[in-house]
Amino acid sequence: MDDVFSDQEEITISEETRYDAGLPVTRELKHQEVLNMLYLVAYDICDPKRLKKVAKVCEDFGIRVEKSVFECDLAPNDFNELWRRLHSVIDEDEDAVVAYRICQSCAATVESMGQIERPGRQLCYVF
Repeated sequence: MDDVFSDQEEITISEETRYDAGLPVTRELKHQEVLNMLYLVAYDICDPKRLKKVAKVCEDFGIRVEKSVFECDLAPNDFNELWRRLHSVIDEDEDAVVAYRICQSCAATVESMGQIERPGRQLCYVF
């Protein structure tokens, strides 16, 4: 399988780099930067059983911001998996699912108010 991100710049993470939670990184890591995209996924599902299945799939990939709307911060392969799983659950003759890609510059300007939970970028290291 071809590496979609093979042309991306390699970056180094040093010991001074810290998690968002403030925990120190204990050794130097090298990895290629993966550019995620923010997706806004919304759906209207007619059957209650399918509705629960669609919601569960979306919960696996994002954060619910409204009853039938999720924000998903995903790499391209993860979005493809989300879309494949949703396609396997819905009935295309009765249901509707839409996904909007939101570029990084637009995602940085998203505004919200009130009791809304929005996904943040999380830095995760696997040793």
